[in-house]
Amino acid sequence: MNPVHLRSFLAVHRHLNYTRAAEELYLTQPAVSRQIHQLEAELGVRLFEQLGKTLHVTDAGRTLAAEADALFGHISRATEAVQAHAAMDAGRLSLGASSTPGLYLLPDFVGRFRRAFPSVELHYAVENSQRIERRILHNDVDLGFVGAPPASPAIKAEKWIADRIVFFAASDYPLPARKSIDPRELAEHTWVLREHGAATRTLAERWLARRKVKPRHMIEMSCPEGVKALVAAGVGVSYMSIHGLAEDVQRGRFRVLNVNDFDLQRTIYAIRHKDKHVSTAMKAFLELLAARETKA
Repeated sequence: MNPVHLRSFLAVHRHLNYTRAAEELYLTQPAVSRQIHQLEAELGVRLFEQLGKTLHVTDAGRTLAAEADALFGHISRATEAVQAHAAMDAGRLSLGASSTPGLYLLPDFVGRFRRAFPSVELHYAVENSQRIERRILHNDVDLGFVGAPPASPAIKAEKWIADRIVFFAASDYPLPARKSIDPRELAEHTWVLREHGAATRTLAERWLARRKVKPRHMIEMSCPEGVKALVAAGVGVSYMSIHGLAEDVQRGRFRVLNVNDFDLQRTIYAIRHKDKHVSTAMKAFLELLAARETKA
């Protein structure tokens, strides 16, 4: 069924006059008549009947008018919904981040985005880097933020912000107050570590393995705040992003340990699937990150 013919039919139905319908549609009267006849032939029914000088709609015509009005209403609402997505009046954005960016770097940006675009449905997941990469590959997350380059060639990564991993302990933890500490000396203490799959642990373990340093006792935690809680309680030492420690060090809760040659720099990456269409919401969030970086 030709939608152009349907629109002509609805115009005739409204006016019950071919001439006025043609004027509304910017068509000639014969063109409108021809379209109505073609529609009637296609459907096998009469939609209008001429009684004297008056045009009347048939029962079949009334039924078609109701259905056609509903159809074009659906089309109009669908168009408005899609345009609302493009205009950021609606839409969905799913973000995923490993612990360092997810807990210490992104919340401010997420808050700003939420205030700027309150109608966007926002999802935010904080997991270790490996899980965030899997979510990107499965299209569960639009944008991810991780502390190591992604392993999969299907993931596109862009450098976002610099980071540094440091050893730390509670301010009153019994370690000599020397300018530097040998990592083998630290190996005699309990280490409170993140679980396998966390980028921070992976990077630090590579550095330690090259120096054949391995702690005698370890406790694993699934989140950095859990690590910090045990370290604050004097259970042992740990290493973490400086971004996750800055406020605690400033308040005197922790002290950064100067470990010999432990200068572990890294980059936090913004990642997405290489074939992922960059939606309006994704673009707006990335622009927000870039704007803040420029100001900084």
